[in-house]
Amino acid sequence: MKKEKAAIKKTEKEVAPDRIVLGAERSLAILSSFIDAPGSLSLTELEDRTGLFKSVICRYMLSFVKHGYVVQMQDSSYQLGPRAFQLGKAFEEKFRYADFILPSLEKIVKDTGESACFYIRQQDKRLCLYAVESGQSVKATVKTGSLFAIDQTSSSQVLRFFSVPDNHAKSAGRYVCISTGINNPLSSSMAVPVFGAGNAFLGSLTIFGLSQRFDPSNSEMIRASLLTAAQDLSARLGAQGAYVNPNSEIFDELALYPERNPPPAGA
Repeated sequence: MKKEKAAIKKTEKEVAPDRIVLGAERSLAILSSFIDAPGSLSLTELEDRTGLFKSVICRYMLSFVKHGYVVQMQDSSYQLGPRAFQLGKAFEEKFRYADFILPSLEKIVKDTGESACFYIRQQDKRLCLYAVESGQSVKATVKTGSLFAIDQTSSSQVLRFFSVPDNHAKSAGRYVCISTGINNPLSSSMAVPVFGAGNAFLGSLTIFGLSQRFDPSNSEMIRASLLTAAQDLSARLGAQGAYVNPNSEIFDELALYPERNPPPAGA
C-alpha cells in the first residue's frame, strides 16, 4: 500500500500541474473579443467570437457590468466600460517599449556579433529609436536618435512597405529585407518588421555590419534568427498572427515596384 502511494506521489510530481484557471481564461476570452469589434456586441456575436454559450457569457457579464469593465446598451448589446478605459490608460502610462526592444537588440548582438538597432518612421525620415553596438573592435555603428532619409537601405524598405496597411499579402511570407553599400560601401544590413497591439506596424528590427564578414544574401541562418526575434518581440508587444506564413527568404521590394530602381549611371 505504501509503495502504491509512493508511486502515485512520484507520478504526480513528474506530471506538471495545469495551473490555468478556467474562469480567468473565459473572462479574458470575453473581454478580448471587444478589442477589434467595430461597435457593441450582442450575446450571439460574443458566443461566435468566444465559443462559449450565451448562458455562460451572461453570468460573466454580471460581474463585468458590476465592476465597470463592460456596459450594457439599450438594445441589450455590450461594449467596454470606463474601467477598461482606465486600465488601458494605466498601461499607456507605464508601458515602456525600451523594456522589450533593448533586450531583443542585446540578444541579437550577442548571437550574431554585429550591431543592431530599431528604426521607426518619422514622415519621410527614419529615426533610430534604440541601438546596441557590436562588441567587435572593428564594427559598423549608428547612434540612438540619428535621423536618416528613407532610401533603399533594408530598414527603409521595411518602413516604407510594411507601414502601408494590408501590404502583408504582397510579401508572400517574405519579411526579411537586405541591402549592401547603400550609404556606406563597406557595410550591409538586414531588417524585418515589428508589429504591436492590433497588429499595428511599429518599426524595423535591423542588423548591420561590415560587408567583408556580414553578407545578408548568404546568411540564411541569421535571417531566420532575426525573423524569429521579430516574431517573439511582436508577440510581447501585443501582436497576434501578424506574420502570414513567414519564411527567411529575401523580400525584394524593387521586384514589386520596379519604378523605384535607381537610374543607370550617367542617366
